[in-house]
Amino acid sequence: MNEPQAVSDIDRDYLSYIARKTLDDDSVEVSEFAVVEEPFEFPRFGEKEFYELPFSYQSEAGEGRASVILRVLPKMDAVLMLTGDTEHRELKAFEMGLFDMVPETFSVPYVHVIHRPEREQYWAFLRDVRPQMAALGMHTKVPDETVRTILSHLAAFHARFWEKHDIIDKPWLMSLKRPVDYFYRCIVDIMDGMKDPAEPTVYITERWPWLAEGVVNLLRSLEPETRRAIEKLYREPEDLLERVEPMPKTLCHYDFDNRNLGIEEGPDGPRTVVIDWEILGKGISSSDVVRFTAYQQPDDLDAVIDFYLDQLEAQLGDKIDRKEWRLGFELGSITEWQIRGVLFGVMVNAPSAPVPDEQRPAMRERVFSDVSYVESLIRKHGLA
Repeated sequence: MNEPQAVSDIDRDYLSYIARKTLDDDSVEVSEFAVVEEPFEFPRFGEKEFYELPFSYQSEAGEGRASVILRVLPKMDAVLMLTGDTEHRELKAFEMGLFDMVPETFSVPYVHVIHRPEREQYWAFLRDVRPQMAALGMHTKVPDETVRTILSHLAAFHARFWEKHDIIDKPWLMSLKRPVDYFYRCIVDIMDGMKDPAEPTVYITERWPWLAEGVVNLLRSLEPETRRAIEKLYREPEDLLERVEPMPKTLCHYDFDNRNLGIEEGPDGPRTVVIDWEILGKGISSSDVVRFTAYQQPDDLDAVIDFYLDQLEAQLGDKIDRKEWRLGFELGSITEWQIRGVLFGVMVNAPSAPVPDEQRPAMRERVFSDVSYVESLIRKHGLA
């Protein structure tokens, strides 16, 4: 079957092919469909395009209606450049069958990809999981029971790929060092007044002109000792990387929070829907737990961590070094802030950044609370 080269090339025959995969029914034939551009209300960064393709169909089971989401990725944009990402990992993961290896407690809704670098075409077709995403809530602090359900599914995912180096050492997967080479260098270039910026730094700051303004304003707002500690993190990341290197590795989602998660009922109970696998990579399992708990802010973090570790050990069938894992969690908390936390702070401190004015006070309060926590970890582990 000839694959379309533009959204306007999609016809009923091709969408029938996609619909059969989406509905897991080889008898499906699309009778009519529409193309809805940008069906999502939430703001986002980058140059991705989204389309909803609602369709009517006939099958051996009768008639019905459904929809599929088409995610069109650029060859490169500022978000991708933050990690030097020209790999389009989620497409490669689909092509190599990596998503098929994920435990069934994770539901990965990708059904087809078109990965044609020679014509700069990077498409992903997904089941429409908006109801499942809404059931969890993009900005909601979910109940403790749901937190534990998701963490048990995450533990099963991490256990499946634990030290499986034939998989996690693939060169196209994200590495721990990749953000250091691109994003950290960008922050250092800005701190140095853009005297000799790297090419990726120029690319990012041209597309996000508020970034440099925000970095400068954020650093100026910090106490001198705090600022020196934060700057050192970006200028001298090797110490932190060296401490993490010997720890057990697994496959990490690296963007594991409510914005990319949903809940659905599967044949054997609840499943966690997981989308946006762009920065899938090798790392320490605490990286995903850090991201999820930072977003959720559970009342009893220690209890939540113990639950996850219990689940991980049950899935592995073996004990792990919990002291080492918790060290990784604290170091991961630092690096999580260095990337997402600092972007959050930069946006708050850049008047031109795309942040609603009414949200800035609460965001600013959270930013400085996070800075205080990160500084305490920096000093605890002798990284200042």
